[in-house]
Amino acid sequence: MEGMEGKPHARHRHRELVAAMFASEFVDGEIDPETLRRVHAGEHDEWLTALDRSGMVGKEVLADLAEVWRGDPRELLEALLAEADEVARRRCLTAWARLDHAAHRPAQTRIG
Repeated sequence: MEGMEGKPHARHRHRELVAAMFASEFVDGEIDPETLRRVHAGEHDEWLTALDRSGMVGKEVLADLAEVWRGDPRELLEALLAEADEVARRRCLTAWARLDHAAHRPAQTRIG
């Protein structure tokens, strides 16, 4: 099965579908930190399940989305922020950068 990496138009259409279904949850400017953490950590089951239950996408598309999001969780983030205002988007991207930094920094041992 060829993934969406080789299909930029299909990838764009799927991002638009995800945005249409979920972006309204991120419009009001209040981004739930726990939701952001789950997206960043690759915990995407709730979005994949909702898409599956909607009946709007087939199993192959769901598998493709899962693969893309696993490889780059920011793809899901971008779809979720599609309708967010600039202030909410900046807040979210700043929080995302903090999550990136925390994920890449070596564990610090505290001796106390």
